Amino acid sequence: MPGIVKQKWTDFRATAEKMVTKAKGYGKRGKENIAIQFNKLQLSSPTRYQTLEDVDTTKAKINKHHRQSITFTVGDEIDQADMDKPTKKHLTPLFSLFEVNSSISIFSDWARVWSTHCDFTKIAQGTYGAVFRIQSKAQPGTFTIGKLIPLQARTGWGSKTKEFTTIVAARNEVAFLATLDELHGFVQFRKAEVLQGPLPTALELPSTVFDATLDADVISPRWTGACRNSEQLWLFLEMSDAGIDLETALTKNLPQNPIQTSRNRTRSIQPVHIRDIFWQVASALALAEKKFFFEHRDLHLGNICLTHVQGPLPDGGLELWTNTPTVLVTIIDYTLSRAAIPSLAYELGPIFNNLSDDPVLFEGAGAGQYDVYRQMRSVLKDRWQRFEPLTNVYWLTHLLELLLERKPAGRQSPANTQLWNRLEDLKDRLIGNDKTKKFRSARDIVRYCEGATKGRK
Repeated sequence: MPGIVKQKWTDFRATAEKMVTKAKGYGKRGKENIAIQFNKLQLSSPTRYQTLEDVDTTKAKINKHHRQSITFTVGDEIDQADMDKPTKKHLTPLFSLFEVNSSISIFSDWARVWSTHCDFTKIAQGTYGAVFRIQSKAQPGTFTIGKLIPLQARTGWGSKTKEFTTIVAARNEVAFLATLDELHGFVQFRKAEVLQGPLPTALELPSTVFDATLDADVISPRWTGACRNSEQLWLFLEMSDAGIDLETALTKNLPQNPIQTSRNRTRSIQPVHIRDIFWQVASALALAEKKFFFEHRDLHLGNICLTHVQGPLPDGGLELWTNTPTVLVTIIDYTLSRAAIPSLAYELGPIFNNLSDDPVLFEGAGAGQYDVYRQMRSVLKDRWQRFEPLTNVYWLTHLLELLLERKPAGRQSPANTQLWNRLEDLKDRLIGNDKTKKFRSARDIVRYCEGATKGRK
């Protein structure tokens, strides 16, 4: 059979070459020989982006699945773990995505290669994984973010552990990252790999330093067990460094804090910062609603990141509220999100997380985000697969309320007073939305802001 395939390809190539030769005698297109045009063509399977409408707010024309990782290609080879048929079948949902390398790297060897080129600093520990900031040794100013997620085993220890991510949930997270990467306001996805083995020294040391700052009950015994298990499977996700989360920015004095000034030590926040943060989050959600029927469903302050603006933002709509953006905003963490992922929609329908499986989520108190979870359940009536962009309105209302609580005391300049009034008016309209039903989606909020800016209400 291989010989037959090779012969057919040879015949096809010969025929194509004849066509090119013949084309050399037929005119020109745009002053370029048709034969040259023909040679530029490539045979490839259509990508999912060809099925989506073009929008002027997509990122720079970069094929995001070929974005270079922070680790430069220097000929290093990472040893691969043996994979039997049951394990391969277990990982099939994850390996079905072309964004995921369909092999298992030995964790210790993977870490050896990465630590040759990078330094790891652990910056977060959650129930479902840990997050590291990774710095290039060759280019000290270059950073990336790595998220390490323990996966549920096929059988035995760790196969029923809720703290470990199922293979289907891992697939969904990669699919969200790869899809939303295309839009402004969402984190840039770089690569996804499956690893096997205990936590290697290169990551264990920064983990020990970070974990010492946490309360003892934050580190799950299951996580500790995963770090020592020689058979443990992990998903490693590499993403762009989106800066610091909004919760940290509002409470801590850090050099990289883009909303901190010499006069403002984060006890309050300036109205231009509120305007820019809210507008960019609302615009990003509106775009995602339009293209992917997206709801974030967990947009607390920890899932909104800020960084300094590096040059003008390319989003053509931002000038309506923001002539010169003061911060760059990125939305992260799509664990609870819902969307119609083009590459999976035909086979699976919308991708979503059944929040009813975690009733504790709706029992929380002491933070406004728990009220939002209950609002979502009330409107969706536990039908979490359904598209209801009103959930995005709930989160935007929660965001604006929290930001406006940071309004500084004392006299304000006329320009600031005018902006505070606009923001307070929008907050009142959002809070009263249950009665007025004016806003059913983030897109409605964006349209209202655009109209208000142009003098139409």
